[in-house]
Amino acid sequence: MVLLQAESLGVFETLSQYGALGVITLGLGSALWFMLKRQLQSEDTLKNQVDALQKDMTEYIRGDQQHLKTSIDNNTEALRDLKDIILEESAPKRTTTRARTTTRKK
Repeated sequence: MVLLQAESLGVFETLSQYGALGVITLGLGSALWFMLKRQLQSEDTLKNQVDALQKDMTEYIRGDQQHLKTSIDNNTEALRDLKDIILEESAPKRTTTRARTTTRKK
């Protein structure tokens, strides 16, 4: 009579009526549940790792962009100086050459 007074176990009671098939279904269902929980935890862990790596990559890219900008600015200034030097050195030669050709034509 004690068994009749036990509380209803819901799904477990229904599965226990099916005997071995109920027990197997219950075992597979619980295994599936644990595997699903483990998969979700793994996905959360990987998502957190990806977020951390993206943050690190963003910081690295920002630093690298600053270095590239500095290098480009330095190279631009060097090319500007080189252009000015070339124009200054070639300017007197052109006037001298023009003066000589002008005097020869006369």
